[in-house]
Amino acid sequence: MKTFLIINIFLLLLSACSYDNAFSRFDISPERAISEENIVSSKIYDDKSITGVLSCVYLNAVNPEKYKDGEYFYIYLYAKDDKAAVSFTLNDMNPSIIKELQADNEFTVLTDSNVSWQKYYLLKFTQENANLRLVTKIANASSDVIVFVKDD
Repeated sequence: MKTFLIINIFLLLLSACSYDNAFSRFDISPERAISEENIVSSKIYDDKSITGVLSCVYLNAVNPEKYKDGEYFYIYLYAKDDKAAVSFTLNDMNPSIIKELQADNEFTVLTDSNVSWQKYYLLKFTQENANLRLVTKIANASSDVIVFVKDD
């Protein structure tokens, strides 16, 4: 009986904290929490070294009601050579829209990243039914393939 009482008290104490999750101690919006769960980063490198860092948010997962007529991505990246040409492909196709954004833009609330030494892009690709494979290239360097699994 004594063991049963100790186990129940222990379980009661542990269950009191079970409603918390990783975001419950922060004052962030539900949209920001979904965005943080969907941020994927990759290094951009050539044969010799790392030439940049890329982070992207798949906006269709963050706000599916707004982004439903294509595949939308919010990209922010740092490149050592900030004058080099940047290109993006999704499943080996070029974007239909590439919009370079200012550091402080409408998506800053999703990532809390708005430093002037990064570049920011909004990309739109045609709608895809398969899993998404995003690749970024800067001059002769390229990122790893970033895969987004589409929900059916």
